[in-house]
Amino acid sequence: MTTIEIAVQDVCGARIALEEGADRIELCSALGATGGLTPSFGMIQNCGHVGVPQGVQALIRSRAGSFVFDESEKRVQLADVRTAILAGASGVVVGGLGADGRIDVDFAGRLVDEAREEARRCNRHVQITFHRAFDMVPDQFVALDTLIGLGYTRVLTSGGASAAPEALGRLHALVEHAAGRIQIEAGGGVRPESIGALRATGVDAVHLSARTLIASAGGPGGGGDTPLERTDRMAVRAAVEAAHA
Repeated sequence: MTTIEIAVQDVCGARIALEEGADRIELCSALGATGGLTPSFGMIQNCGHVGVPQGVQALIRSRAGSFVFDESEKRVQLADVRTAILAGASGVVVGGLGADGRIDVDFAGRLVDEAREEARRCNRHVQITFHRAFDMVPDQFVALDTLIGLGYTRVLTSGGASAAPEALGRLHALVEHAAGRIQIEAGGGVRPESIGALRATGVDAVHLSARTLIASAGGPGGGGDTPLERTDRMAVRAAVEAAHA
């Protein structure tokens, strides 16, 4: 079976992921508007209590836009790594690039150090994922070796394409280059019907955000006309069936 990770934004999404058999969740806020930002302490804590088998991977990203961060933004993210693990996250999803487009090795290493130190304080194991900033680097194979050297658990990638199903050859090459030293998780533009082809590349896991829009309840001035994003149960079910076939 291929591990299936569902990106969710709330406790309801975490419960759907659990009930439909997902292996783990990536938790973030503002997923549709920004591509995902750091969730709150309370959201991490309460989603962790849901009991998804491999737990909550908390996205750590302080703002939308470029993955090149200044020192103040780095300090915020380093603090958020510690807070997320303290709240009960089983892993963090992090990353950053230098002005040259390559991995910011110093920052990437500091993120690992902070995560592992907080995990030791909490007497827990922690997983560390490098997020899709990886898809911006000029040489993914060099970047993969860098992340292996820094001790990352996995990398989330579309193979550098706008959507993972468009980069099956590159994903297979990354799996072969990783040779079991780091997990390769395919994500970006994934739909349940594309999971079979992604599995054939040998990736360790598949990531998708199974989102749908629903009407918002509320009166005038209360945001009642703004649709809400929610986790689509049927899409999660189909994804799990495809990944666990």
